[in-house]
Amino acid sequence: MTREDVRTALHREPFVPLRIRLADSRHFDVPFKEVAHFLGYGVLVFIGLKEGTHQAKSYDRFAIEQIVSIDPLPMRRMVKKRRKAS
Repeated sequence: MTREDVRTALHREPFVPLRIRLADSRHFDVPFKEVAHFLGYGVLVFIGLKEGTHQAKSYDRFAIEQIVSIDPLPMRRMVKKRRKAS
C-alpha cells in the first residue's frame, strides 16, 4: 500500500468502517474515524475506544510498509431483541 492509499482510506468523507490487515497476519477494525490516525510513517490505532469517549484500553502503531490491505468491514446483520411474552 502506498502512503496516499492509506491517507485516502482514513480520511474518506463520509467515513466507511474498515479493516487494516498487516503482513504479520494481525488485523485492526476501524469502526469509526477516531480509532485510527494517519502518521507520517504509519498508522496509530486505538484499541477498545468507544465512540463518543476519549478512553482506550490500549493502542498500537505500525509502519505503512506493514500494511497488506485495507478492506471495508463486512456489514453486521442487526439482531432483533426478543420481547418478553406477556
